[in-house]
Parts: sequence; structure tokens; C-alpha cells
Amino acid sequence: MGRTRLSRERLTEIKRVNIGRIIIFCEGVTEKLYLDYFAKIINGNKFTDIRIETQSADGNSRTVYKYAEEFLEEEEHNREYSNYQKYLVFDCDDPPDIQQVILDMQGSDKGYSLIVSNLLFELWLLMHFESIQERMGKKAIYERLSDHLNEKYKKADSGIIREIINNGNLEDAIKNGDQLAKKYRRMKKRIYTNIEEMNPYTNIYTLIEQFLAEMS
Repeated sequence: MGRTRLSRERLTEIKRVNIGRIIIFCEGVTEKLYLDYFAKIINGNKFTDIRIETQSADGNSRTVYKYAEEFLEEEEHNREYSNYQKYLVFDCDDPPDIQQVILDMQGSDKGYSLIVSNLLFELWLLMHFESIQERMGKKAIYERLSDHLNEKYKKADSGIIREIINNGNLEDAIKNGDQLAKKYRRMKKRIYTNIEEMNPYTNIYTLIEQFLAEMS
């Protein structure tokens, strides 16, 4: 059975902050299903509100950015979400000018936090089962996930998402993501200047770790 709580040792290592109110714009349905799993638990806390905006799903990184900008510029949404932290969750496999897209996101006046997966979000799912250090293509990631699941991996499948969370190991996934981040920091590589060289990479573990801390 997988571990969906942080160990006491890990809790003492991380900087715990109240998540508060956040809105997340997801590129894909798979990401939405994964984040929804935690949001439904955490939103029982009256001091926390996690909104996951889904209309941008099934696009690419440019699509999710464009949608978030237009959504937040609407007067009603601007008032409602003015005090929310704003996250963009996206992959780096499309479009080809991904580095420019990230720079545009960074330059927005909305103050986005970027949750990036290179090559794609399924890399993070695979980290629930194993450490990833070498560059992997999409086909290889899907095949490895299928091996761990003992069935063909399918995107946007809520049952598979639950199985990965419950039968994989979230704390190991967080450690695997943290190890990659430390490697790139030693190499002085950052997503704002070097994302194309940062494969494999994902920083979603930083958000999930705070979710788990909130649940502990």
C-alpha cells in the first residue's frame, strides 16, 4: 500500500505554510484528476480553498497560459481571485518554443507560480514507483508506467490516478523530484533559461508536499 502521508522526519525538513486560497490552471485532464484527489480532502479545512480550473485542459503550455490570462482579466474573476495564489501546471513537450512561453508566463503581472514537467506530467506519476535520472521519451514513460500498473496506462483515467497515488509511494516521488531539482541547481540550470536541457524534470513535488503537510 502506498504512503499518502509525509513521515515525521520529512515534515520537520520542509517549510510548512498555510496553503490558503489558490487557483490552479491545468493543461490536461490527467493533471486535474490528480490534483483533485488532494483538493477534495484539503478543502474540508475552512481556511483553505483550492480551485482547479479545467476549461484550459487538453491544450498545450501556450493554451493554458492564454486561457489563464483571459480568465483572470474578466472583471468578475479578477475580483473573486485577486487574493488567490495562481498556478500554471503544464508540460514541456509542446509548443516548440517552450522556453519563450515560460518567459512570457514569468513576465505576466498575474504573479504565476509555474508547475513544470519535462517531458510530461506522466514523468511525475512514474516517480511514484522509481527514481528517474536519465532523459526519457513519451513512449518509454508510458511503457514503464504500464509495467508498474500491470495494465496499459491510459491518460485521463481517474481509476489509474487513484491506483498510482494509493499503490505508489508519494514520499518517494517527492524525494525523487527533489533529487533532480538539486542536481540542476548544482549545474546552475533554471527553468527560465535552461528548460530544454532539464529533461527529466518536474517541480510539482513542491506543491504536493505542501498538500500532504496540510493533510498531516
